[in-house]
Amino acid sequence: MNTMFKTALPLAVAGFASQALASPPGSDFGRYIDFNWGDCPEVFQSADNKNQCSLAEVPANWNDPAGQKIDVLVSKHPANSGKAKGQLWLLQGGPGGSGAVFPSLYDSLLKQFAEDYDLYVLEHRGVGWSTSIICPQVPADSYKEFTTICHDTLYDEWGENLYNFNTTNAAKDLDYVIGKSKAINWYPSYVYGVSYGTLWAQRFSQVAPTGAQAVILDSVVPPTGFGVDLWDENSNGIFDKVAEYCDSDPFCQSKLGNNTAQLVKDTVADFYSGQHCPEVKLTKDQLQELGMTFIQRSQEEMLMPIYHRLARCNADDVTALNNVQKFFFGGYDGFMASRFEDAKPSFSDAVFNVIAFNEISGARKSTAEKIAYCDTAVTCSSTERHLNTEADYKVWGDKYVDPYIYKDMFHYMPTLAINGDLDPQTPHFHAERIKGAFSNINQRYVEFPFTAHAAAFVTPAKTTTGNTCGVDVMFSFVNRLWDQPDTSCIDKLVGMNFDLPDFYSQIIFGTTGDFDEYDSPTVDLTSFQVEALSTTDNLKFEKLVKQVSASLHFVGKPMMH
Repeated sequence: MNTMFKTALPLAVAGFASQALASPPGSDFGRYIDFNWGDCPEVFQSADNKNQCSLAEVPANWNDPAGQKIDVLVSKHPANSGKAKGQLWLLQGGPGGSGAVFPSLYDSLLKQFAEDYDLYVLEHRGVGWSTSIICPQVPADSYKEFTTICHDTLYDEWGENLYNFNTTNAAKDLDYVIGKSKAINWYPSYVYGVSYGTLWAQRFSQVAPTGAQAVILDSVVPPTGFGVDLWDENSNGIFDKVAEYCDSDPFCQSKLGNNTAQLVKDTVADFYSGQHCPEVKLTKDQLQELGMTFIQRSQEEMLMPIYHRLARCNADDVTALNNVQKFFFGGYDGFMASRFEDAKPSFSDAVFNVIAFNEISGARKSTAEKIAYCDTAVTCSSTERHLNTEADYKVWGDKYVDPYIYKDMFHYMPTLAINGDLDPQTPHFHAERIKGAFSNINQRYVEFPFTAHAAAFVTPAKTTTGNTCGVDVMFSFVNRLWDQPDTSCIDKLVGMNFDLPDFYSQIIFGTTGDFDEYDSPTVDLTSFQVEALSTTDNLKFEKLVKQVSASLHFVGKPMMH
């Protein structure tokens, strides 16, 4: 039986034919020729419609500048003040994620930067509106066959240039477009990379060690001693940290006791063996993947009630947990599954495969080792996903090398590295590697408590600036490169919330009492009831779908962002 294995197509590419007239103007190859700016694709437009875009021509292989050319999309939002102090270049993660997320933040998260800085986005080569590499949607008998077809189809099209959709060439793209942006006016340049974007920025510092005035690394991917095969171990390490926070939180502690980690580990061990709560329809793989999903996005308010109810396992708990199983794993006549599928983020699986299995595989684990580790782990990828990753390694891995891969950065540009202590993708316990690469006093590391992946986005604080704490620290750094950045907002972080709002509890668990059944009766929900509940607060429902869809998709591939 053939199955259609789907990849997450970048939204701009999926709609490319219908948006052909909206394609930005091209800019000829030449560092000293200014960009030919024009309208942006809809997904790259800012709320104030000031964003401009151009498709910059670059070599597919920077070691062969006279050879085949590709395009990379560059967007520019002029400083709202009209008097720019500099440029902030924004690099998305993945690898394979689209930078289209950034322009939507210019009037919110990045508003303070947008006032006095020109904001630029470089769409990674191979992704979105840049020249893209996309897996064909074809029937296949297995995932191994699908990923082989994807690779071979793209190799037939690109030849060895397929492997030039890599980090080093993307870093040289960045060096080139920064230089091109200064063809008429010179402004100081600051580079911000998040998640895989930090590896991209570090590679930029290797190929252009004086290419910017400063670099900001948010949720740092270490170039050495790190890899996607550590995904499960990293997630469990962060679960232990979440459990510590639960122990110190009065509300969470009142539900799970004084040793949350041990309670959960004992409970899931009994559940995996079939000795505890067999009426719950969640499988071992499903429970572990839910742990991965919620740990990834710091959704502890969804995760801890699951463990509490599983440990207690009364009749209402069984009903609530079976509602959870239906909500996240294809129940309700496929209603939620279709919503999650429709909300998938823009992403290029092919770019991920090229880079992850050649540049983010410095710490390898065999499939047997990973499956054995997951035998008792609280959070883990499924066996199926481990086997799929093994297939990807065999098809995409060990295809290229260059002098920069698995080498620490070394440069003298001012650098700010920031990380959360609840980040499973790029955990804080790998920070010593990045700090070990620092070369002088203006290269600094700041760690945020209570904080998951992408610290600039997820550090709400009770301050007067209206920014997240991560953005406040970044802004302080950029404006005083030779001083210690102001980190006083860390003391004002909102912190963790273990109490799930009633709307989400009702639609996920079937009761307004996320931890307990006493707030309202626990209902064995039907697809009709879930659809009806979703309409009572459509804004909250769409937010939930978007968050969960991103997490479920990213757990499907061990992505950095």
